[in-house]
Amino acid sequence: MTSIDPRPVLLLLAGLTLSGTALADEPRETAASEEATPLIDPAAMQALERMGAYLRGLQAFSLKADDTLDEVLESGQKIQLTKTVEIRAHRPDRLRADIETDRKARELYYDGRNFTLVVPESRYYTTIPAPPTIRETLDYLQAKYGVAFPLADLFLWGESGDDSGAIQEAMRVGASRIAGQPAEHYAFRQADVDWQIWIAQGEAPLPLRYVITSKDVEGEPQFTATLNWDTTAKPDESVFTFTPTRDDHPIAIVATDDEATATP
Repeated sequence: MTSIDPRPVLLLLAGLTLSGTALADEPRETAASEEATPLIDPAAMQALERMGAYLRGLQAFSLKADDTLDEVLESGQKIQLTKTVEIRAHRPDRLRADIETDRKARELYYDGRNFTLVVPESRYYTTIPAPPTIRETLDYLQAKYGVAFPLADLFLWGESGDDSGAIQEAMRVGASRIAGQPAEHYAFRQADVDWQIWIAQGEAPLPLRYVITSKDVEGEPQFTATLNWDTTAKPDESVFTFTPTRDDHPIAIVATDDEATATP
């Protein structure tokens, strides 16, 4: 069974192409017109830059994301899995995520000094020292332990290393509405991924929905997420620190080249 991995492309998602194949007997002026059509619409890229600047300016927020992920069976049939993620953040050094899927749950804490991963079902947890900022911690967890923080690109978009240079095609699809909120719909294309994103209209250009299609996986599974934001939230300090009880059991997390394993 295979599934797409949305981690590298939360906001590097991908989408639709503007180009088509010209017929051999197509009039010269039509072909010239098509050649003049840019594959990357500057307005679409500017929308991403504006969104990234706004996200970087948020000092505190909370959001809830509901997403679906396709898994492709060997028969080619697709199985859809669901997940709910609640994130609370306070820049530059506080982050919390509560994750619930139809198979498991996880709690992630970052308090500026330590990162803690909790498995609520078994009450196992692991705590490791962490770098002093959210950005550094996200990079560190991924590189050393293979731990991908959900929706991590919300903290990376528009900064160095965000992979925006990988976009090969970009277009504005048009005006839309997400849960009644006016939005602009954009589509992008990268080498192995197509993605779409809906960005709120107005002074708060927040990402409201995105769809990732993995072109390099058989069956081209999709990942879809809808985001519900609260930019007025001011999470309490206690939200970001895990305090174990008698029922909680510490375990060690061991770094490897590709993944991390936990042992009692």
